[in-house]
Amino acid sequence: MIVKDLEPQTHTDPLRRAGYEAERQMAHYLKRAFAEDPDISVLNNLLVERNGEFAQVDHLILHRHGMILVESKSVTAEISVNERGEWARHWKGQARGVRSPVLQARLQGELLHALLKDHAEQLLGKFMLGKVQKGFGSMHVDVIVAISDSGVIRGGAHVPSEVLKADQVPDRIRELSRHYRKANSLFSLNFKDSGYEATAAELAGIASFLRVRHVPALAAGEPVGRSAFPPRPVRSGQPEPVFEAAPLASPERSASPVRTSQERQAQARPRPDVACRACSSVNVTVQFGKYGYYLKCADCGGNTPTKPVCAACGQPGKVSKRGLEFTATCAGGHSWVYWTNPA
Repeated sequence: MIVKDLEPQTHTDPLRRAGYEAERQMAHYLKRAFAEDPDISVLNNLLVERNGEFAQVDHLILHRHGMILVESKSVTAEISVNERGEWARHWKGQARGVRSPVLQARLQGELLHALLKDHAEQLLGKFMLGKVQKGFGSMHVDVIVAISDSGVIRGGAHVPSEVLKADQVPDRIRELSRHYRKANSLFSLNFKDSGYEATAAELAGIASFLRVRHVPALAAGEPVGRSAFPPRPVRSGQPEPVFEAAPLASPERSASPVRTSQERQAQARPRPDVACRACSSVNVTVQFGKYGYYLKCADCGGNTPTKPVCAACGQPGKVSKRGLEFTATCAGGHSWVYWTNPA
């Protein structure tokens, strides 16, 4: 599914305009391939911060076993890679050296991976009867460099396997996802991270977490569109990161005029942090147990810890009860209605 669309952009600079067109082409292929795939989440043009450093990702693909960073490159003529791994762009008979986009993407992936590890307790559940916290340590992080369909890649065996034409990228994503799913089925979980696999609810929560933490390019002191690596840190006095709210679900006529409280809430306000981690159902109620509040699924009977995430600042929230309504409050002082149980 597409969690974050590519924002429309207008550029007067020819290079920036070409870069945006390459991203738009790749976003189109990803939407056509994965818009209705519940096991693949796509975030386009993502910019997130960790400890003053920024990761800017053209296209981030999340799957059950890891993430794939796709770096779009506008190549209208030729690009080459020599035996030393040096990249060059060819234009009008001249060659100009460029940074390796594969290495750039790997660095971005390292920062994203570290950010997720910082919030593992918030984003992932536990196993072994709820005694061991899952982690992101064995999460697979892959990179792909997508070259414009009209571009030519020279270098033969020196061209890294991560470099593909844009229209080949969806197939590589499917290939990687299937490979890890098959490999993971052979593993047995040890005490922490071996065989990382996110549930449907965890995958949705991770995608929502990153979308909430997206920093608009202007807030980071960079022009809208592509920026140099790494982006400049947000300086004091700059605007706070703005949360881009998820679009409301379009109202649809139902064959039944009566809907449950959960159905009304799920349609009016999509909440990936309020769903059964076993079957992804939103037919849940908030209950209190030995370890605090949890979600009880009416469809499969499973239990899911409540892990509200603040839409304003991305921090975890604490749930409190008042009648049938449950409110979440984060450390930043924001409060919101987390869920309302049926009467």
